[in-house]
Amino acid sequence: MKNYIKTLVALLLSTVVLLVPLGHAGQTTTNSQLIAESSILAGLAPNALFPFVDSTPHHIAKAHIAITDATSSCEAGAAAPSNIQILVGVAGGPLVNVMTAATNTGIGSAAQCVFHVTITPDRGGVSRTVTDIVVVNANPNAPLTGGNTITVSAVVK
Repeated sequence: MKNYIKTLVALLLSTVVLLVPLGHAGQTTTNSQLIAESSILAGLAPNALFPFVDSTPHHIAKAHIAITDATSSCEAGAAAPSNIQILVGVAGGPLVNVMTAATNTGIGSAAQCVFHVTITPDRGGVSRTVTDIVVVNANPNAPLTGGNTITVSAVVK
């Protein structure tokens, strides 16, 4: 029950983050849509890719990603998840892994730690155009378990 509450809190926080204005006052807003998706990643095969969000032909203006994974240390700034990589970018173009030590916010325990990252196109190594968020099981020997989850909220324009 405690992990479900943490996941719910993470989803609510990510929604609030995405409600922050994307542009400067006075800019004309474009038609945007907020999407939010969650999934249990149990059974994702070793080295497999899961195209979790694909907004093609529309672009993602901003997204917040929360995943759970076991880790050697669930302390803010500790290692990135060992079993999961999250690639963002555009299909046929550059995709970058956004899971770094900065994504470990210290929520949870070593058995199940919640990692958070907010991505904005053309910042922090992310390509100018983002249409895809892909989950990769980086473990070459085992499928992901029921303890691995992902939640993404994104503004698509």
